[in-house]
Amino acid sequence: MPQLFVAEPDIPPLHLSLAGFQYHRAEGIWPFLRPGLELRLRREPWNRHDPLAVAVYYRREKLGYLPRTDNAAVARWLDQGRTLRASIAGLAEGGYPRGRVQLRVQLTHGAPVLS
Repeated sequence: MPQLFVAEPDIPPLHLSLAGFQYHRAEGIWPFLRPGLELRLRREPWNRHDPLAVAVYYRREKLGYLPRTDNAAVARWLDQGRTLRASIAGLAEGGYPRGRVQLRVQLTHGAPVLS
């Protein structure tokens, strides 16, 4: 009997603030950041502060993390080997560090899911 594949429903992108901005390299590379810039997400299951930690990188520089309050779905998708696209959605000069870099994270459609 042939196997049926079902396409996943579209999941809207997540819009999140970068956490830990003040503790990592985001401040040092601020002049190079711009909206639309592609970023890389990397799981850190060994992180002692958050076992669901998802670090955010620009090239080899760690900018910070997805907020602990909003990282569960993204951590699960990364653990499943899913493809995600992350980019800078917006930048704000000055102010509280957490809101300075806004992120857009999108689950992309890879291989169909077996139903």
